[in-house]
Amino acid sequence: MNGPVAEFKPIEENETGGYVEYRIKGDFIKTFDFTKYPFETHTLTIELEHKELDISRLRYVADQNSTIDEAANIAGWEIGGYNATEIEHSYGDETYSRFIFSIQLRRPMLSSFVKSVLPIIVITTISLLTFFVSPQNFGQRIGLGVTTLMSATAFHLSLLSGIPPIGYLTFADRMMISVYIIFLYNLSASVYIMKLVDAKKTEEATKFNSKAMKALAALIIVLIVIQMVI
Repeated sequence: MNGPVAEFKPIEENETGGYVEYRIKGDFIKTFDFTKYPFETHTLTIELEHKELDISRLRYVADQNSTIDEAANIAGWEIGGYNATEIEHSYGDETYSRFIFSIQLRRPMLSSFVKSVLPIIVITTISLLTFFVSPQNFGQRIGLGVTTLMSATAFHLSLLSGIPPIGYLTFADRMMISVYIIFLYNLSASVYIMKLVDAKKTEEATKFNSKAMKALAALIIVLIVIQMVI
């Protein structure tokens, strides 16, 4: 049902035993949910349904001994559980038996964190080092903030290249929106400090920098809580 073209090849037949065994090879279609990307889990399915015999004439029975080859692997993914089941699928007044074999795939947690989250944490941390730069050196502060912002943007585009175009936000998108908010806060604080220094209010600029650092901690906590709630 989810594969437009498939190759059926009998590999074992036993008329007295009442069974025929086939090897089926084909391309199967599945719509994936990338909401939790890059920590998502996908379920791949093979769905079989007879196009003529309804449930009164044919009912599939899932073999609970069905399994997958222990040597099977997919680069960049971990193979989780698998399941064989049979359901009833209706088309108006007609009902057909449908067999579904499903396999779960998930991204390795540690690998996904190191490749997708750790780099942006490092970039953001470097950007926030501007709060430890003297207010008088506002040129270096703004330069560091802009440079790291460009790096974060490039990383975001690279991160999204790993999935097809979709019309909803993923975990990666929400994470990067939080990062952009932090960058905006950082650059806004640096610009205001620059104006204070230009106005010869160095002491006031130092005090504002100290208050901005404390407010930054609260902002990061709020953004983390929002991510967890969403």
